[in-house]
Amino acid sequence: MNKLGGRYVLLDQLGAGAMGVVWRARDEFLHRDVAVKQLLLNDVESNEFHEAVQRAMREGRIAARLQHPNAIAVYDVVVEDGKPCLVMEYLPSRNLSAILERGPMPAQEAARIGSLAAGALAAAHSAGIVHRDIKPGNVLIGRDGTVKITDFGISRALGDVAVTKTGMLAGTPAYLAPELARGAEPAPPSDVFSLGATIYAMTEGEPPFGKSTNDLGLLYKVARGETRPPTRSGPLTGLLTRLLANEPSQRPTAAQAAEELKAIASGVPVPVTRVIPPRPMTPPTGTAVLGAAGPGTMQGPPRTMPPQAPRTQPPAPLPATYDDDYGDYEPEPEPKKSNRGLAVAAAVLGVLLISGAAYAIISAYGDKSSTGAGPGSSPTTTSQTEQPTYDQPTTNAPKPTTEKQTPSQTKPSQPPSSKPPATKFTQAQVTTFTKQHYAKLPSNVEAARNDWDPGRAPGLASEKEHWGQFSKVAIRGTPLVQSDGEGDFTVTVVLELTEKETNEVTTPEYTLEISGKGDRLLITGEQRG
Repeated sequence: MNKLGGRYVLLDQLGAGAMGVVWRARDEFLHRDVAVKQLLLNDVESNEFHEAVQRAMREGRIAARLQHPNAIAVYDVVVEDGKPCLVMEYLPSRNLSAILERGPMPAQEAARIGSLAAGALAAAHSAGIVHRDIKPGNVLIGRDGTVKITDFGISRALGDVAVTKTGMLAGTPAYLAPELARGAEPAPPSDVFSLGATIYAMTEGEPPFGKSTNDLGLLYKVARGETRPPTRSGPLTGLLTRLLANEPSQRPTAAQAAEELKAIASGVPVPVTRVIPPRPMTPPTGTAVLGAAGPGTMQGPPRTMPPQAPRTQPPAPLPATYDDDYGDYEPEPEPKKSNRGLAVAAAVLGVLLISGAAYAIISAYGDKSSTGAGPGSSPTTTSQTEQPTYDQPTTNAPKPTTEKQTPSQTKPSQPPSSKPPATKFTQAQVTTFTKQHYAKLPSNVEAARNDWDPGRAPGLASEKEHWGQFSKVAIRGTPLVQSDGEGDFTVTVVLELTEKETNEVTTPEYTLEISGKGDRLLITGEQRG
């Protein structure tokens, strides 16, 4: 079968998993590449076939409710031989897991990626959607630095019928929130924890619970909240501590996390706070090890170090701009790993045997696939229950204490600003800058790329590939300019793009992030419609 639904021509395979395959396809009606997730269910029992079909349809319905520039969009659902195929946005990309194989990345770049992913999560939560499997393998990085969350295959939406199996656990253990390992229902704070665990892996080189091939042992550590404190995350340390808080109510919301991460990515110096992890709690007895939280799961608050003079570190340099290599990260030395001893392992296994806890962990299709939209997850599930009503997490979570100066000083010294003094630009000047930028396209890509902040500019090759599709680029109407009052602007513009091959005109919406740098305006980000 080379064509689906009479319009989608399958071109090449992007990835495959236990129950499906993802193809790059060509939409013959709209003349664009798409990703098609096709279920392969020839050898499964009828009940499993029904469940897989229901999951695929649910993924399409959920994704259709979420429209955000940092989430992979679902365009269509095509049914062939009784099997639904999801037609999705195609993004030439690698997933974050594959990129991190080269080693940790600088804190500022991790903050940039994290802020965009957090924005998509915030939109999902506002729509009543919990992703449930945020991890590096489900974060795609495009050639131009675009960040998109993919795979809503095990996500849960309010009002959906549960399609989970008793005794099965949804999500990937290494990035799972502690309350889920203890039997709680998924909710927005659990996504926030998984986001924090993903950012932790970006800067620390491994998940906060460490690496292990023993899923049961790893689940036990997750349930106890045994995260390792970050040691190389610099300005992200304080925020990571709150994102990875054991108590869901102590974590920021996804929207709050997005704002803080954006500030860190901008290079504003942040005091590095040293945090000591909580004391190990007494292991719960009986079957409560991985069950619902009870009295045996109490734990104390984290202890902080005595006051010392604030220590700041300069912002880590951003990697080279994205091109075919998707970032030029130099691996950092692996941190020394502590020897926890055989006694702890024996105790973990002993408690697991006594409790009789047995969870089947089914993770998403391989983290290392270089797919456009990701092949999705195999059915990973929890017990069938009614859909939860989400309570908004409290926003008065305690923040890491800023360490004070020595007693002889009356005021703590303020860290110098890393931003050069900027000329105050008007919205009219930003409008003119935007029009001049797009007037250079598509004929002079190099000149248009010079309008970018050098540290944020996309790769020249990918820019030529993108704009080379068009014979004409024009602005429709007047750009909408919004200012934050501090020299940063968001510009929304509708473009008229004329395709070379067909002369068809499309009118996508583009959003530019523009900042005043010294005496000139520079582009710091772009979202393409």
